[in-house]
Amino acid sequence: MSLPAPETVVERASDASTDGDVNVVVAGDVDTDSVERTDDGYVGETAGAVGRLAAGSAAGGTLHYPSPDFTAAGPWIVLAPLAGFVSTVATGVGEATVVAERETTSQPGRESITDQLSALLEAAQPTHEHYPVETDEQGVFTTGMTTFELSSLVVEDELRATFRVSTTPATRPSDVTDRFADVPGVERVDYETVVGVTRADPSAALREAVEAAHREVRGDCEYEWLPDPGVFATIPGGEKLALGTGTPRAGAFSRAQYQTCVELLETTLSNVDPRSEVGSPSNAGSDT
Repeated sequence: MSLPAPETVVERASDASTDGDVNVVVAGDVDTDSVERTDDGYVGETAGAVGRLAAGSAAGGTLHYPSPDFTAAGPWIVLAPLAGFVSTVATGVGEATVVAERETTSQPGRESITDQLSALLEAAQPTHEHYPVETDEQGVFTTGMTTFELSSLVVEDELRATFRVSTTPATRPSDVTDRFADVPGVERVDYETVVGVTRADPSAALREAVEAAHREVRGDCEYEWLPDPGVFATIPGGEKLALGTGTPRAGAFSRAQYQTCVELLETTLSNVDPRSEVGSPSNAGSDT
């Protein structure tokens, strides 16, 4: 299976078929200028998104690029960095702003925020009594946890640190604000929800089409949280599922990942029978 040159991927996606029974959209930003093709696949900042867009173009269906038409009839498949898993639940997004009094050193004229910032970052680290979350580079354990990522830091009369918060159905505002309560100098923590946790409710027919494809291509079908709501949360209604290969923020997308992604999507699309009950919600779905 040939891997298209990055510079041709967008053109192929724009020219892709639009008469399928299933809508397909790719999660994440696509920047082909930042991606190169090697003997092993794609490398670059958006290698995964480019690779999944190329896979969507090759597999068929109604590929929506660059702007999805959310009024389109039919179910939706979101191609996302799920490492071969399937998802019907996307984590939410919140924003926490920690305001702290600036601490100064004992030496006149010299100020340091290093220790204070280190304390904030330490408080933001995920912890679990059983799982090795400190070495979880791919999000295997932390996707289903409340986690923090520093997005901005302003140091003026006070220290103001803003964190992007990945949330779950169990996340409460107090879980966020209490996280920084014991950090020296913290005066207040402001928290707001940006995107709530998104749950799809796909029909039994769509779910079976996806699960059967994964059993055929990968030998099994396993569910996992979608680590970023993105376009998945924007699609109206619950007749949607996310699948795909590659991992979040990976700087490479291999030929094998591309081939598997194409096969998963092609097989899913071939499993969808227009005469089936795809489009009718099912209440018997999984939580992931």
